[in-house]
Amino acid sequence: MKNSPFIDKGMQWLVLVYVLAFGALMLSTNHGDFVLWLNDRHTTFGDFFFKYWTYLGDGVLLAIVALYFLFTNLHRFYYMLIAIVLQTVFVHIFKQWLFDGEPRPKTFFADQLDQLNFVEGVTVRGFDSFPSGHTASAFTLAFVLISLCKNKVLNVLFFITAILVGISRVYILQHFLRDIYIGSIFGILAALIAWYIMKPYTDRPKLQNGLSFGKPTKS
Repeated sequence: MKNSPFIDKGMQWLVLVYVLAFGALMLSTNHGDFVLWLNDRHTTFGDFFFKYWTYLGDGVLLAIVALYFLFTNLHRFYYMLIAIVLQTVFVHIFKQWLFDGEPRPKTFFADQLDQLNFVEGVTVRGFDSFPSGHTASAFTLAFVLISLCKNKVLNVLFFITAILVGISRVYILQHFLRDIYIGSIFGILAALIAWYIMKPYTDRPKLQNGLSFGKPTKS
C-alpha cells in the first residue's frame, strides 16, 4: 500500500469513464427522467434482483467486512473505519443539513403514482432523497476492496456491484440519478481520503495482525 497507488491505471480509466458518462447523463436530462425511463423497463426478474441487490448498500456488509479486518489486520480495519466515518459524515451533511426534506420520486411524482411500477415488498420513502446513502456505502466498500485487491477481474466486479446498487436505488423508486451519482462520488472520496490517512502507517508491525492473533510480530 505504501508504494502503490490507490487504484491501478486500468481502474482509474474505468472510474473516469463512469464519472464522465453518468455525469453527462445527469446534466443532459431533466430531474426525474432517468427514474421514469428505468421504471418503464420493469421486469419480473428486475423486480426480484434489485429488491435484494440493494441490500448490499445498507451498511451491514460494511460492518461485516470491518469486523473481519478487526480480527485479521488492524491497519485495514482502521482504514475501513475511517472510510465509513467519512462517507457517513459526507452523506449526513447533505442529507440532514443542506438538503433536509428533499423529495424522493414517490413525492416528486405524486400526481402520477398510478403510472409508476412499485416493487412489491419495498417500503418507499418520501423525503431525504439527496444523496443516496446506500450508494455511498456500496462505493466506499467497493473502493476499499479495490485498493487492497490485486485481482483485476475481482476489482471490476466490485465496481460493477457498486454501480448496480446505485441503479437499484433508482429502480425501486428510492432515489434519483443525481442522488446515486453524488453518493458514489462521496463513497470513492471517503475511501481515497482514508487510504491517504492510513498510508504512512502501512508498515507498522503492530497493525499487521488482528485481535485474534495475539502479540504482533517484531520488525
